[in-house]
Amino acid sequence: MKFRKTKMFAIMMAILLVAGATFVQAQTPGELVTEGNRYLNVEKIYDSAQPEKAAELYKEALKADPDHAEANLRLGQAYLEMGDLGNSVKFLEKALKLKPEWIDALNNLGLAYKKAGDLDKAIEYFGLACDYQPEDPALWLNLGDVLMAKGLYEPAIDAYQKAAMLDGRIAIFQIRLGQALESYGNLDKAIEAYEKALAIQDDHVYANFYLANAYHQKSDYDKAEVNYKKAISMNKEYANAYIGLGRLYLDQGKYDQAIEELKVAVSKNKAYPISHYWLGMAYKAKGERKAAFESFRTTLHLWPEYEPAIKEYNALKGKV
Repeated sequence: MKFRKTKMFAIMMAILLVAGATFVQAQTPGELVTEGNRYLNVEKIYDSAQPEKAAELYKEALKADPDHAEANLRLGQAYLEMGDLGNSVKFLEKALKLKPEWIDALNNLGLAYKKAGDLDKAIEYFGLACDYQPEDPALWLNLGDVLMAKGLYEPAIDAYQKAAMLDGRIAIFQIRLGQALESYGNLDKAIEAYEKALAIQDDHVYANFYLANAYHQKSDYDKAEVNYKKAISMNKEYANAYIGLGRLYLDQGKYDQAIEELKVAVSKNKAYPISHYWLGMAYKAKGERKAAFESFRTTLHLWPEYEPAIKEYNALKGKV
């Protein structure tokens, strides 16, 4: 009898220990979201994110509490990073329904629709985010980017100007403003914006590159050359800067120098068709038709629909 009581006591204790362990291991929805946020790298403290692992934790949180606003938001973000735009929008819209005017939800919905190619929806959500939190320059930058993609240059200029006014320490705001002004046809103002970007960060590769392009368009070849070379000195792998410099020499009739720079551009990225195209144009200008033909053929191998290369290729076909 004593043995039986002892055995029963041991079994009960074992059950309690297992139950206790289960209780300790159970996580609340909030704890699951916090853990998921680490995998999603919400605080930007790690080199990369693991959205798949984060998504599983957010799903667990939503099983326990389907109306957990942050779990819906973060799951939408995780799906966005995974490229599942349908589910991303679904959970982000649920988050916004739970917390109307939530800036994070509006901004991420804008990003999701932008990635999906629905620029009108992206403009709508970024616009709302800017209305509710007009002091955030990053929101104006996002709005400007989709307006630019839509070809709405005037409102894009306005958005980038607001971003630049809110934070004058960020070069990219001035660069984007310059690009919008350039697209709108105001090259002088674009140059001013690029120069302001370089005043903020003089070693910015893209500020130097876009400023060089603008000077090139104005036929200010000396200044263009200086800035192309600065861009190259800062990033020796940047093929577009070599292309720009090669085109600059081509426009000046310096064919050997153009070919030299464009060969470097090709070597930096052999799969980039534009490098091959402009190398072909330089060969053509110099009268080396066979080399030009081969460059145009390579261009079309990489980009069969590229109309300028088709035209040049057909013009030389049967003549070399």
